[in-house]
Amino acid sequence: MPKTIPGVPESITRDAYIKLFEAAGIEPRNTTELSFKADGIYASVFERTEAGALIIDEVEGCAVKHTIYIPVED
Repeated sequence: MPKTIPGVPESITRDAYIKLFEAAGIEPRNTTELSFKADGIYASVFERTEAGALIIDEVEGCAVKHTIYIPVED
């Protein structure tokens, strides 16, 4: 069972969840992982064509993923 920390909600609404992505300018359907660190947000995202198709690595045979870093500025 996860630890409960005072002031941290047990859940958030779907709307609040989507707003996290919107604030970072990231499309939820392309995102495989988000990591919030003291210096910024790290996101693992799929690369897509302008038409929205996943780009496949011809050698590896899997979807191309990139790690994006969005720094926090004061």
